[in-house]
Amino acid sequence: MRELDDTDLEILELLLENARRPYKELADHVGLTPPAVSDRISRLEDQGIIQGFTIDVDRERLRGDVPVLVELEARPDAVDDVYAAAADLPGVDTIAEGMDGRVIVHATLPDATARSWLESGLDLEMLTGYDVTLLARSDRTVGLSAEEFSLECVVCDKQITGDGVTRTVGGEVKTFCCPSCEARYVDEYEAHQEALE
Repeated sequence: MRELDDTDLEILELLLENARRPYKELADHVGLTPPAVSDRISRLEDQGIIQGFTIDVDRERLRGDVPVLVELEARPDAVDDVYAAAADLPGVDTIAEGMDGRVIVHATLPDATARSWLESGLDLEMLTGYDVTLLARSDRTVGLSAEEFSLECVVCDKQITGDGVTRTVGGEVKTFCCPSCEARYVDEYEAHQEALE
């Protein structure tokens, strides 16, 4: 398994700016051929670093909706339900759960009050309170460094360093911290396969 190098990080940054960039354009930026860029992107997908190519819709421009940040104070027994219900509210851009159980939602509200918007998909009895902040501006900033990426061994959950091992097992790419963990995983996999046959 290779560690991410500067070229990998540059490719990731370019894709974060515009995931629809053609391989030729990426190749021109990083000084590689388009097939070499394609191979690197495939490897990043196999390692789970790239998990898909998405679009980022600026909901504020769609209908002139109002951007808000909503903090939902869920009852301790209702945090999971509040999180799930809030994720399904119309206009939700991102959702997060704080370590204290608060559910934080970044959304754009249609022509409605915050209360009626919340009531459209959430039982307010599950909350002890909520706070709505109208946003004047919000941006996503994405910067990458090699230190941000750490793969974990599928056997022992240790962080994998540069001398880790990658192997395809059962059609899936697996990463291991060492040959010992790789052998253990493969032995268990093969034993399960034999038992199924």
